[in-house]
Amino acid sequence: MSTVDPLYAQWLMAEALFQASSADEVVERWGVTAQTTSRTTTIASRADATAEAARQLEFLGGSGPLVVDEHQVQGAWCPYLGRIVTLTINKLGYDAGLDVFVIGAQDNTATGLSTLTVIRRL
Repeated sequence: MSTVDPLYAQWLMAEALFQASSADEVVERWGVTAQTTSRTTTIASRADATAEAARQLEFLGGSGPLVVDEHQVQGAWCPYLGRIVTLTINKLGYDAGLDVFVIGAQDNTATGLSTLTVIRRL
């Protein structure tokens, strides 16, 4: 029977560290409908967590309307829920790659495809 390194096991069981971030322009734009997200990740440093939060706030708080798109894509996408990714596919203007916010992913391991729901700028 194999064993797990005790230090690694202790790290896995440790309490999560939290970094709270907000932006006035997001609250101003979305009001009471502004989404509050919480994510537990393997980001280890506060600086990296702050940078990721700032990236998400910039995307959601920027100018211009947002639209929801749904795509069939290859691979497993559930790990990307709640993250901004650059999606490159050959339709709907995604050819050169677009930054999108992943709000839904249904992975189908039998086919290797995922149904991906994203928010993007119009």
